[in-house]
Amino acid sequence: MAHTIPLAHALDDSHLSPAAPRPVAPAPVDAAALLTAGTARYHHPHYLRVEQNGPDQVRFLFREFTGRESEPSSPLEMYRDPALTSEQCTMIGHQYTAARVLWSQRRMRVQAAPLLKTAALRWSAWTIAHATMMSRFAEFATLPDDRWRSQVLRLLDAHRVARQMAADWDDIAEQLAVVVDDQHSAVNDWSDEMDLAVVAAELGVDIKGWLVDHISAYRATPYYRHDTPLVARLVKTIDDQRARLADVAHLTADHDTGRQLAPNRL
Repeated sequence: MAHTIPLAHALDDSHLSPAAPRPVAPAPVDAAALLTAGTARYHHPHYLRVEQNGPDQVRFLFREFTGRESEPSSPLEMYRDPALTSEQCTMIGHQYTAARVLWSQRRMRVQAAPLLKTAALRWSAWTIAHATMMSRFAEFATLPDDRWRSQVLRLLDAHRVARQMAADWDDIAEQLAVVVDDQHSAVNDWSDEMDLAVVAAELGVDIKGWLVDHISAYRATPYYRHDTPLVARLVKTIDDQRARLADVAHLTADHDTGRQLAPNRL
């Protein structure tokens, strides 16, 4: 099935939107006439035809992309071809821009599909580990004094498991962030950027509540080390819990336990 994409730029070289004021109104351009047989050797292999879609907009039709093709890029040879006019070069450039949008969206679907399946399992594991950790902490409120230290051990074990699950999640989330960033980097207009939720919905995966940050949040900097997003959020919760228990330990004169429970000792 052919795919279509509207190209919301004027057909002159100004790249002004149709609504933007122009000193002089451009003459109507026949997009199909510009892409004549003389330009065929420069067309993208998936290109089928172009349709006029109003005075300042065209729609390019392509055969379906697999996402595994090389990135569509305007052939440099056309700019050195004296037989082509600047208007023809511009139109061919628009064709490759439209092809790149469709290719990048298909590539994102192909790359994200296996990652989303793994991510669904890891998010479930994280959710269980986090719920267990929160439950262990809440149990202190009704626990007999003679079971307090054993409960501390159970909580610390829950902290370690939750942190591992958070790290596992951030690993797959980073891979998803890379896929999203690659697609967004391939297009020129924000309206052509594809949301991960759209791809997930097509696959029947519910990503509501998932923490997938911008790719920069997962990358180390040359200046300082930082935790990845979900780990950082978890560490804040763990530190709050440990600080609360340390306060209780000090107030009950159990100073050794209080020192051991001080935050940042996990």
